[in-house]
Amino acid sequence: MNAQVPTPLERQQIQVADPAHETFWHRVRFELVARHAARLGATTVLDVGAGSGLLGGWLASHRPEVEYRFEELSPLLDEQLAARFGSHRRNDPTSSIAPGTLVAMLDVVEHIEDDVEALTAVARRMEPGAHLIVTVPASQWAFSSWDTELGHHRRYSRSSLRRAVEASGLEVDEVAYLFPELLPLLAVRKFRRAPRDHVDFPQLGPLVSRLGHAISTATTRARRVWPAGTSVVLLAHASRSADRG
Repeated sequence: MNAQVPTPLERQQIQVADPAHETFWHRVRFELVARHAARLGATTVLDVGAGSGLLGGWLASHRPEVEYRFEELSPLLDEQLAARFGSHRRNDPTSSIAPGTLVAMLDVVEHIEDDVEALTAVARRMEPGAHLIVTVPASQWAFSSWDTELGHHRRYSRSSLRRAVEASGLEVDEVAYLFPELLPLLAVRKFRRAPRDHVDFPQLGPLVSRLGHAISTATTRARRVWPAGTSVVLLAHASRSADRG
């Protein structure tokens, strides 16, 4: 029997599992997760829709004091995550999410047709004292064949992401745009006429990576001032009065 052919998203995640394919864009988001976890005193990061596990690898190297756990619906990616981190770090997707846990959904909900239903399923598991960080691609006008290839259903604005998360029963603490410096690339991707042979992240040279990291770190720290960006980040927490039935 032939092995199942990976989807474009699975293929991308398999490729970026190699740390050599990690970009400054990944690192800036991981650093944001780590800072938020430290500010909250979170002892565990639960990576929902973990994909390649790049976040887990980064935490192991830079924040080993934080326990990493993962949930992944793709059997192919789940098997690779278990082989990389150990099956003991696989989280039961029906279990409650304890206080002191930061749930990370990094570029996940745009892949889900009913985003409110998926967010509600997570919210109902979150006990008071559990928090959530979500990132998604921004600007519906920029939706392109790149999004289609990756299985995106939509891109978001600050307000549309806030509405989806609030509908899940969580209380939103912050919502902001990230990576305003990359906005010109959205237009290039949107209007590109050449065939797309792949949807992978480009490999960048050391100088470009360092420069990109420095710029994106600065713009991320000033994220509350940007009126637009290529991603949206949202921070939320479980309400004490939320329905967990």
